[in-house]
Amino acid sequence: MILGSLCASCGTDADDVATVIPVPVSTSVATVEPTTTPTPEPKKKQPESTALPESEPESAAEVESTSYDAPGGLVVPLPLPPGEPGQIIDTEELTMEAALGQRILYHSRSAQGDDIAVSGFVAWPEGDPPEGGWPLVAWAHGTTGLGDSCAPSHNAENDLLALGLVRFGFAVVATDYEGLGTPGLHPYVVGLSEGQGVLDSVRAAANLDLPISDRWVAFGHSQGGHAAMFTGQLWPDYAPELDLIGVVAGAPPSQMAELGDSLIGGDFQGYTVMSVAGLSAANPELDLADVMSAEALAQVDVLESGCTGEIFDVYNSYTYEEFTAVDDVFELDDWRAALESNDTNREPVTVPLFILQGGDDEQIPVETTAALFDQLCQFDEQGPTIRKVYPGQTHGGVLTTFAAVPDLIAWATARFAGAAAPDECERP
Repeated sequence: MILGSLCASCGTDADDVATVIPVPVSTSVATVEPTTTPTPEPKKKQPESTALPESEPESAAEVESTSYDAPGGLVVPLPLPPGEPGQIIDTEELTMEAALGQRILYHSRSAQGDDIAVSGFVAWPEGDPPEGGWPLVAWAHGTTGLGDSCAPSHNAENDLLALGLVRFGFAVVATDYEGLGTPGLHPYVVGLSEGQGVLDSVRAAANLDLPISDRWVAFGHSQGGHAAMFTGQLWPDYAPELDLIGVVAGAPPSQMAELGDSLIGGDFQGYTVMSVAGLSAANPELDLADVMSAEALAQVDVLESGCTGEIFDVYNSYTYEEFTAVDDVFELDDWRAALESNDTNREPVTVPLFILQGGDDEQIPVETTAALFDQLCQFDEQGPTIRKVYPGQTHGGVLTTFAAVPDLIAWATARFAGAAAPDECERP
């Protein structure tokens, strides 16, 4: 299998979910229109263990006296004082349309298990909450890039996905994931890192004493679908005290050996480079020179600072043969193990699961989620699971056109109401 199989998230393009759920037709509140805001300048990274080049500090004293600018006015103290996962480091009030919110900085754990700071935000409806608090959705975003300026909480005030969910009566907590807006390179499509970031964002929201429910649903699309799957799989061991009651995974990547062929030479080829960089960030023993050509490696600085479009501009212009150093990455034992460990088909999701996807998805082949559904249903511990494909809908359009939104809102609402979850798995 060729290196293209490394695309495990295939997320945000101009047509993607970045992040809008349309406001329900019956609402009396005006629809929020997208707002363009200046992209923050990329921030200089502090040295961290990674296969990508980074500058060294002048001295240890420089590190000791340095802080790191996170999204908005949040600041990461360096060195980071120790804290428990979910412990709040910093907050900043947000001014949001028809919602209340805070940008947050909280403790989490890296892919290597180190104590790190992760940014994100939380939003909830104005007014009096229902008994038990506003039902909470943990939103896992799709691909935005690897640079700090790509962190969604930079523009949290105008996040249409969050505002849409709030108008449906949900509270939302949204992580930026490890390394987006905070020190270190983002371990793109590394499930352990993504899932821990989501779970610790829920812990962080609970630590803020907000009018939100203890019960919650994880929801993500594309890279976020991958993150939502790992959230459900990691939850029993990493955060069993949290009351997770369901997972919604939109176009979750899986079947790593089959994903890449449709990307090669097309509009999404740059995902392959993002994927190997993310795996290398999480696994320092992986050598990018084993899979990327010298010419391609000479351009890796864009991975430190660029968002998806910038990375595509650099790497989509190469032929596949020009930027790869190996035809079949699965012949390299260490890379194969890293890839397979980040497939979403290896562990059950023990809570109810809803997989959704557009029938004309141009980034995640529809047959891969069909295979994923079948594989998950083989686990005795797999929770009630359904999969729905929406004919004629693209990767992002399945949400932005409102096609899947009524179903996912109804499914999530039923989980909070305590209704029995539908199940399409064939049980013995």
